[in-house]
Amino acid sequence: MCQFTGHMGDVAVIMGYVNYKGLVIREVNTGEADKIITVLTAEEGKISIAAKNARRAKNSLSSGTQLFCFSDYMLFKGKELYNMSSCEVIESNYEIRNDIVKLTYCSHILDLIMDNVQEGDSCESVLQLLLNTLYIIAKTDRSLELITRVFELRLMSLLGYEPHVTSCIKCYKTEDENMYFDLDSSGLVCSECVIPKGRVIRLLPGTVKALKYIMYINPQKLYNFSLSEDSIKELSVISKKYIKEHIGKEYNKLDYLKCLE
Repeated sequence: MCQFTGHMGDVAVIMGYVNYKGLVIREVNTGEADKIITVLTAEEGKISIAAKNARRAKNSLSSGTQLFCFSDYMLFKGKELYNMSSCEVIESNYEIRNDIVKLTYCSHILDLIMDNVQEGDSCESVLQLLLNTLYIIAKTDRSLELITRVFELRLMSLLGYEPHVTSCIKCYKTEDENMYFDLDSSGLVCSECVIPKGRVIRLLPGTVKALKYIMYINPQKLYNFSLSEDSIKELSVISKKYIKEHIGKEYNKLDYLKCLE
């Protein structure tokens, strides 16, 4: 599978059934062999689907109900949630489930999606971002820390929390060797406008360029760059603090990796 590039397409409705393409972002076991999965779709945001006997190895629904799996689902609406009639796997992303480090990073990513995308919300851009991010993680050996921070910052932009990174947010100067990220202003400030002892993070020039790239590059080129370890660390600090500032929550799942180290 190549990275996702196209429109998700219209929802097909056939004799009371509805057809969605989506990615499994949560799975809960129910009964002896059933599942309820949460799937991210372009058209309806998160939807909940009951998959009967999906935990039986030979069941036709088994493969398409795995976490991180992107599939084409044929559903019919029940009283409280959708019921799965059939599914066809488009991309399994099995590489993620077989690697504990990749799995941990991707679980962190899904936590952000679960918390910040609602049912009934049209979110094609968010699904596109998620699909491309999981593809890069599953199929390449690029820096997981960089990929995750790029995802976080781009997601914040899509959620309506885009930081001002084209110039100093106060004087609009575009060039300064010493730029800072100001959490109070949600954007860049130059050395002349920075408030001493304010909630600011001093940035390397490479970090400033990366922020601009992340915010405005075409989605298909989002991960087509490299960055120094020092700049990745700066992005990590910015992203963590920015998420807490605007979402009001700290995400600590990646701390588990320190135990592995």
